[in-house]
Amino acid sequence: MRLRNTVLWFVIVTGLSVGSGHATEDRLRIEVSPRMSVAPAMVRIRAIVTPDAANRALQIVAESGAYYRSSLVPLDGANAAAITEMTLKNLPGGDYEVVVVLVDADGRRTFDRSQITVTTMGR
Repeated sequence: MRLRNTVLWFVIVTGLSVGSGHATEDRLRIEVSPRMSVAPAMVRIRAIVTPDAANRALQIVAESGAYYRSSLVPLDGANAAAITEMTLKNLPGGDYEVVVVLVDADGRRTFDRSQITVTTMGR
């Protein structure tokens, strides 16, 4: 079990470090609102992308232990919209990681992420 976790950690770190970049490059920024809400929640995700001829695709992922949703939006380089918005409706309770990945013509990936919490009311 410990070896498997070590190998998994190595694969994740290697995957993120090869061909990936964090949004500190100012090419991509994510805005998620609200950051805390009550289930069933409606959450708005906005990906703000600096226009560039090399931009090819934008992937938006929302994931918790029991929920996964992913959308891939093709981008038309410098002609693409600067803001891509996605609304998630009826989110069940949980802690979510929302990740936006910008893919360029060379396959390089730039990402930004945010955490949100959807609580459930006691019945």
